[in-house]
Order: sequence, then C-alpha cells, then structure tokens
Amino acid sequence: MILLDLLTPYFGGWSKDLARKWKYDVSDIRSVMITNVLEEWFSTPSGMASGKLLDTMMTRAFTGARGLVEASSSETCATSAGYLIADAPHEEDSTVLASSIIHAGTVQNPDADEAIRGERIGALLQRMGAMDHVNIIHEKIRSGCRNEEDSPPITPAQVGRSWMDGKNLYYRFSSLLPQHIPFSEAANIFGLSESQASRMAKKGSLPFRVLWIGNSRFVSVKSLMEILSIQDSLVHPDDVENGAFHVGRR
Repeated sequence: MILLDLLTPYFGGWSKDLARKWKYDVSDIRSVMITNVLEEWFSTPSGMASGKLLDTMMTRAFTGARGLVEASSSETCATSAGYLIADAPHEEDSTVLASSIIHAGTVQNPDADEAIRGERIGALLQRMGAMDHVNIIHEKIRSGCRNEEDSPPITPAQVGRSWMDGKNLYYRFSSLLPQHIPFSEAANIFGLSESQASRMAKKGSLPFRVLWIGNSRFVSVKSLMEILSIQDSLVHPDDVENGAFHVGRR
C-alpha cells in the first residue's frame, strides 16, 4: 500500500492524456498500470538497485497501459496476418517464385526463422533507402571492427552461423540506429508536443527518461524500443543483404 501511495500520483497526468487520445476509460488504464507495477515488484529478484527497480516498474506500467489502449484500436487488424497473405495475389513481374514464398507463421525451424527475420529487416531498410549506411556497418563487422574499436579480423570459421556466441557476424538491429534522438522527436513518437512533454517531465509522468547532453535534451533509442515493445532482433549481415537484394530487383 505504501508503494502504491508513492507511485500512483505519477500515473495521473499521463493516464489522462492517454485516455483522452484513445477515448478510453482512465480508470481501466490506471488499473492496468497498478497491476503491472505490482507484478514487476513481486517478480523482481531481491538486491536490485532502487533506482533501476523504479525505472523497471514504471516502464512496465507505461508499456501495459499502451498495450491496453492500442489492442482495441480501430486500426488493429481483426484477422491473422496469414489470412491476408493467403489472399494476396502473386505479382507476375516479381522476381521471387511463388514456390519460394514462406509464410512466417508456419516456420518451425530456428535457422529458417532467423533468415526470415533478417531478410524482412533488409527489405525494410532497402525501401527506406538506408542500405548504403547498413553496408558500411557490415563492412566494418566483417573486417573485425565493431563500434569503432579494432579487434582481430573475422576468421573463416567465424563467418558461418555459430548461433550467437559473440564471436561471429551477428549484431543487434539497434546497432544500425543512433544511440539517442532529440527530446522533441521522442515526444512526437508518443503524440506529444515538446511543451506537453516538458510539463510531463516536470511532473514525473513522462513515459521515457530524459538525458541531458550539454544544454540539450536527448532520449535513448534503446529505451524507446523497450517501452514501445519493439524487438531488438539479432540478425546476420547475409540475411539483411539478401532481403535488400530481393526488394532492389523488383
């Protein structure tokens, strides 16, 4: 009860804004936030630093609230993705043979699932025109230079897929993104103006943490991905480049 008494005031402003934007019952939103806070409290192992514990609890509360309102959004697809794929006509001018199209929902082999995940990301990056940047990063990874730090060159044995042992070419999707984005851009992701986000930050009801670098405010991209439940997928350069290649040829 003491815990709830201390944290509940932080739910006020943000839950009201969320309820107003999504036309949702604010009491339901707060109920989900409190439930998530308590679940995180009881599931967290003892010994965690208080500051980290608070961040973890608040993140879970905000994530649960957004999941609640977005689940019933009018834009949410009421049918499975497989239904849409099955009815989609195969384009005659496509370079991909119909027999080679794989439905991701039916894949059970982990190697195939890994390849599909990487190719989907590569296809997205190609459409966004970002593959030049990605290819530079791939070149650094293959030459043994990660994060601008020199390391031993990749050996032929490490080029193969060794299932994420840390000594090969795998990398996280977040490695392709900037570490931080400006405060105003982060606010816009949540449908807030910079002034609204600033007021919420003063109240402690902002769903993300703000970092000061010099006199400017920034927000960690990795933390935003976690809050928004965006998976930081582990991918292989070959898969990403294959996906981009297929899109580039169409």
